[in-house]
Amino acid sequence: MEIRHTTFGSVRAPLMKTYVLKCKLLWCLVFLAACGSTAQTSLQKLETWSEFQRFSGPPLSAKYGHVSSVKIVYDLEREQLHFINSSLFRYHIDFCRDVLMYQHSLEHFNMVNYGNHRRQRFLLGTINYFETLDTYALELSTSDHMSLKRLLHFYDLVKHSVYFEKFSILLNNLRLQSGSTYLESEAAVLHPDEIYKNLNLQVVSKGQTYGRLRIVSNFKDEKKTFKPQDVLVLNETPLYLPRVAGIIVTEFQTPLSHLTILGQNRKIPICAFKTALQNEHLQALNGSFVRFQVRSDTFLVESAKRKNQEKKRPRSVKLKYDLTVDSLITIDNVSKHMSKSIGNKAKNFAVLKRLSTNLGYKTPESAFVIPFFYYDQHVQQTGTQRLIDTLLNAERVRDNLDSVEYYLKKIRKRIKKGTLDNGLLVDVNNRIVALGPYRRMRFRSSTNAEDARGFSGAGLYTSKTGIVGDSSKPIDKAIKKVWASLWSLEAFLERDYFGIDHSEAFMGILVHRSFPNESVNGVVITKNLYRRDYHGFVVNAQWGEESVVKPKPGVVCDQFICYPDDVETEGRAPIDIIALSNIGNGVLAMTQFEIQQLANDLESVKDYFFKHSFSGRSYWDYGLDVEFKIDGVNRQLYLKQARFYND
Repeated sequence: MEIRHTTFGSVRAPLMKTYVLKCKLLWCLVFLAACGSTAQTSLQKLETWSEFQRFSGPPLSAKYGHVSSVKIVYDLEREQLHFINSSLFRYHIDFCRDVLMYQHSLEHFNMVNYGNHRRQRFLLGTINYFETLDTYALELSTSDHMSLKRLLHFYDLVKHSVYFEKFSILLNNLRLQSGSTYLESEAAVLHPDEIYKNLNLQVVSKGQTYGRLRIVSNFKDEKKTFKPQDVLVLNETPLYLPRVAGIIVTEFQTPLSHLTILGQNRKIPICAFKTALQNEHLQALNGSFVRFQVRSDTFLVESAKRKNQEKKRPRSVKLKYDLTVDSLITIDNVSKHMSKSIGNKAKNFAVLKRLSTNLGYKTPESAFVIPFFYYDQHVQQTGTQRLIDTLLNAERVRDNLDSVEYYLKKIRKRIKKGTLDNGLLVDVNNRIVALGPYRRMRFRSSTNAEDARGFSGAGLYTSKTGIVGDSSKPIDKAIKKVWASLWSLEAFLERDYFGIDHSEAFMGILVHRSFPNESVNGVVITKNLYRRDYHGFVVNAQWGEESVVKPKPGVVCDQFICYPDDVETEGRAPIDIIALSNIGNGVLAMTQFEIQQLANDLESVKDYFFKHSFSGRSYWDYGLDVEFKIDGVNRQLYLKQARFYND
């Protein structure tokens, strides 16, 4: 087995281990048994750091970087403790079957040994070593309902059988956190927040590339000089993703931030490394050609021989459009084939609306769509189309970023300064009044160049608020600003990267009532980002209106994994807490009931989209990126957007 150490100044990346394929491992076990050999499958005590290293492996869930784990089984019948060799047994049940001769099914194992069952035979846990904290913690599965008293007994058994003194119980779910006062009186405890705030590395998008390492002091001033083979080291999160080979940024990202989603869409390596600018290793390589690799829990930057490696451009995304729909469409009248007339966001919103009839969530009220026809009419009548044609057809313009920016600004200005068709303005006002009591409305981009399979377009376009009869936030101004955002520099460059024909891009607008005072806003990915082909949804939620995808510097949101109910967990599905908001006084922004409703409703939504998407993925590997809110005195759950998660 190959073991490599990678050093970044004072930062040591964890061991990177190449594991034997399972079939090869089974063959070796059979061979050893045939030879009469006895492989060291477990220890009853961990007495040295060397033993921990030899028996440890990566955790099943890569929620945090720089973690190594050893699984533990306590056999209640034989009163024996086993520290399991992770290179031989990936799961607890494998060890219990192969070594302790457990004969029952996986379903029986889970039901009896994770549920305080009277026939329970095993106590199951994991010791995690958190490198950034230099501490060890006992972690239970989030689905384990071990009593607090039994947990303390388990903790004491382990504590007296290991060499280290810094040892605590990880309070990784709501059940354990609610019992934290009792646990803290009897044992040392570790909260997820302590882990998260001390992390130095965050994997954003995995991959490998070659390029010139470039430490950037001012993104805004230097953005025009970036090259496709640059690996950028940034001190701030960029507002758009330039065409580069890779990025190291000092600011942590949420799994659902625009940088994360766009990076995964492009399939380029990105990581967050808080001390990147102070790191001597990176400083020494500044300006040099390097190999840059981001793995599941570490990253590597090393000097490399120059390669003429031009990253393969993604397959061009072909857009469809239809300009014949020349009237406003109430959301209930949107059909599944209308995306080429109204955009993908509005079409997916209509699906959410239909599904809400039989589920517990709502979609924002008073919803309707302004089709592409009106955008096209406006750019034609205001002379904007001539500017667009000049930008797209003149090589001297397209080959110079300054010229591109110049024409994009002129296009946006012409769209916003032009007079909106009076007939459209009257129809929009009348439709708002006819649909309900709401007068403060949200006008949201809905193009044919976003929310699509193969092209997310996250964060590229603008949403604006317009209020009927209000001169400070007039309806016509909101509409024109959304239309103009089709020609932002960020959107233009991202479409260019994916080979999209800009002349085929059109802007529709989804309109619905605004949420000026929501209690919670958040985003969900309906797949487990930290454990491949495993159930679970990753949620980022925040109190009030503080943004989840573009938070203010230093603001952390709630991050957790939730699970839809099934027959075994009905009413008590676990919530795996990764981090808590630092503006929420240590309390989740959502209640357990609200989280469970969200998970259950999204399971139904995911099932529908999966059956109608023809994605070619397994159900576990298929994900949607869903935005939600909780609003009003009754804390009603709203789903406001769903799009494919293009990782």
